[in-house]
Amino acid sequence: MSFGPPPSRFTQSVVAAAEGRKRRTSLVVGVLLALVAALCSGAWALWGSGGEASDAAPASARPSPDAIRETVERTPGTPEGGTVAEYTLKTLKEGEEAPAPGLWATDKIVAKGTANVIRGISVKDAEEEWKIKFRGPLCAVTRHVSVDGRTAVIYSGQGPAKADKKGGTGRDSAAAPCDRVAVFDVDTGRKLWDKKLPGESAAAMSVNITMTQGTVLTATGQVSVGYDMTTGKRLWSDTRPSDCVDVGFAGGRGLLALVQCGDSTDPEFRIQRIAPRSGKSLWTYKVAPGIQGVRIASSKPPVIAVAAGDIQVTTLIALTDRGKQRSTIRLEDDRYVHGCDGTFSSQVELCTGVVVGDRQLYMATKPRDFSPETSRGLPSNEVVAFDLSTGNGVRKFAAKPGRPMFPLRMSGDKVIAYREAANAPSAAVSLDPKSGKEALLLLFGNPEMSEMTALDPPDVVYERGRIFLAATRVERPKGDGPHQLVMRGFESSG
Repeated sequence: MSFGPPPSRFTQSVVAAAEGRKRRTSLVVGVLLALVAALCSGAWALWGSGGEASDAAPASARPSPDAIRETVERTPGTPEGGTVAEYTLKTLKEGEEAPAPGLWATDKIVAKGTANVIRGISVKDAEEEWKIKFRGPLCAVTRHVSVDGRTAVIYSGQGPAKADKKGGTGRDSAAAPCDRVAVFDVDTGRKLWDKKLPGESAAAMSVNITMTQGTVLTATGQVSVGYDMTTGKRLWSDTRPSDCVDVGFAGGRGLLALVQCGDSTDPEFRIQRIAPRSGKSLWTYKVAPGIQGVRIASSKPPVIAVAAGDIQVTTLIALTDRGKQRSTIRLEDDRYVHGCDGTFSSQVELCTGVVVGDRQLYMATKPRDFSPETSRGLPSNEVVAFDLSTGNGVRKFAAKPGRPMFPLRMSGDKVIAYREAANAPSAAVSLDPKSGKEALLLLFGNPEMSEMTALDPPDVVYERGRIFLAATRVERPKGDGPHQLVMRGFESSG
């Protein structure tokens, strides 16, 4: 099994060390990749994604069912964690591989996509509860989930036979014509609506989907559309030929569009704040000339990542709520693990290593090489907090020697992070930006298992006191057994 696509928020030195190594066929949850879990039982407060407490609705306020979910976690009764669910794929033939996009979780179900199927697995007994089989492979997914457990996907409405004629394998979305959008309930597996996308079908590398404020947004090359999340009614569409096209959208608490104008060899990029229900542009920020690529790290507060003079991201730019430049953060000397680099994809919500709150932004520095003889107690790396108003670093959270630490997401006004460990269980921790203190949340993974090693990073969902790790592409090399472990989850034993 391989874990792709390319690395995001994880340790770059670890990934480099793994290059050239034969990819294992079992999902090794481990020491170096085991990700944060479980925060607790008790009352849960939900609000729009990415915010700190001051910008969030009060915990007592009941959010709209179609608002985008962001769970505020609590410390579990005990940090010791255990396996809560697994998903094993048994349908791959020798030498076959397939994309495995999509990972979503609620308090009842963890859902995982592979090829043209999404399966829902109970977190109570690890049994498969439901299955959605699409006609063709999944092309694009969104990580966003509504408060009442809905999410959206783009898929190919053409079956394997037609996909094969167009150069596809029937399982692979790369060559499949992506022409349909669907919304489903993660708890029940019920498909709530399914629509044909307007215009000509596009390849998977050209499609984009996200969600915000009761609206599903799609962009497919020359066409962008807003749908009502509940009914599937088309609220607006932009199908007019133009020199400027919507590359994609970033959703969550707000909605930003990445617009590209002009020749692809000398593009001009713009960021637009979009009204989700009407498609109206509320403001436009023109990115400086000479920029070769742009990604969106956060829709609200707006933060973008730009690549100046090359395809690698060099700067983060924070914008005001009116679309004016607020501050810049230079990513000097390739020092940070930001996850914003990516080519040949219309995915704009790509900066998985950048966690954005209302007032601060968080990134990890790249891990230092570690050995007991040379490190002498030096921290493996730091999680750095940057002030969005000034772009200056304002606080560092030092990792432990030999245990690099990386931020995952906001949980209220705190940052959830995980620590990798080669010779001890990995850990989930809570970082308090105000006090600078760290609190242990979960210990998980078994360092005594010889199969645990560093692989390309899996997809990760951290929800309702549980952590789920899953492959984004699976393969079965010749000679391997039929059981391909695709996903595993942990929760606190307390």
